[in-house]
Amino acid sequence: MWFATLLRRIAALPRLALKALRRSPRLLWRAVKATPRALRLGAKGVWRGTKATGRGLRAAYRGLRAPAGRLSVQVVLTVLALAGALAAGWLVVPGAGPAWSFGTEPTPEAAETPLALSPEGALDAAPAPGLPADTTPVGDILDPTEAATESPTSAATSPAGPTSLDAWAADLSDLGIPQRALVAYGRGELVSAAQNPGCNLSWTTLAGIGATETTHGTIDGNQIQADGTTLTDIIGPIHGEWGPMQFLPSTWEHWKADGDGDGESDPHDIDDAVTAAANYLCHDNRDMSRPDGWYAALWSYNPRDDYVKKVFDRADEYGRKSTT
Repeated sequence: MWFATLLRRIAALPRLALKALRRSPRLLWRAVKATPRALRLGAKGVWRGTKATGRGLRAAYRGLRAPAGRLSVQVVLTVLALAGALAAGWLVVPGAGPAWSFGTEPTPEAAETPLALSPEGALDAAPAPGLPADTTPVGDILDPTEAATESPTSAATSPAGPTSLDAWAADLSDLGIPQRALVAYGRGELVSAAQNPGCNLSWTTLAGIGATETTHGTIDGNQIQADGTTLTDIIGPIHGEWGPMQFLPSTWEHWKADGDGDGESDPHDIDDAVTAAANYLCHDNRDMSRPDGWYAALWSYNPRDDYVKKVFDRADEYGRKSTT
């Protein structure tokens, strides 16, 4: 059955082909007749589009000539220029810029804690040492011959001494050092000149240590009172260091001193603490006028390169500012 149907369809193929050939010219003729009309319609569409584009351009031109349009152009050009500059900068130096521009917040630096007076350490692989500017306090300076006959305490607490030191400290108020602390540093140099005549210790070094340790006894809102003691005791948070010069308790017991002649040795009294620090720096016959002697003394006070550099920078600054 299906085979017979297939044969009939095959036999009908020539007839269908002839019929399609007869209809093709008609279809072709219709297409040819329709072509001009399509072209005319396409041309009209193009013309209308061109006219619409022209009207849009003229409207845009009029808008740009208006004050608001000119301002808009300036804003757009500025934004594009800034974006281009930032993109170029990122391509040239991808790692440049603040941390927030890369989606990370900078880690806040930890607060600087007081640095303790440490036992003497070895001087291994030390960097090139330095010496603070050579300055001498104005006022009564002990003559070398007087140092052998006059006691340190009487020299430091004589009536002329404090008066001269007060005037000298007042003249150096631009250093940013509390006047009472500056008096203690000046007295420390005078006392050290008598107790350690070959040490040549300058007040600038003592001030550099005081600045680095406790900001001259003013750390955490503290202050030096008229009698030289701090308003509240300064106790180090790590090792329990004492006072404005931050002595370890065991070190203070060995080097404690009475710098103001009141009969007491108090690490929280800046006069006593500065005198003890001077004796510590000058022990082992150190000469602080020599770079290697200065560095060895500060390294023994606290064997850390960053510590020695901080003290040097601050002492040098005090020395330069006090002589200009």
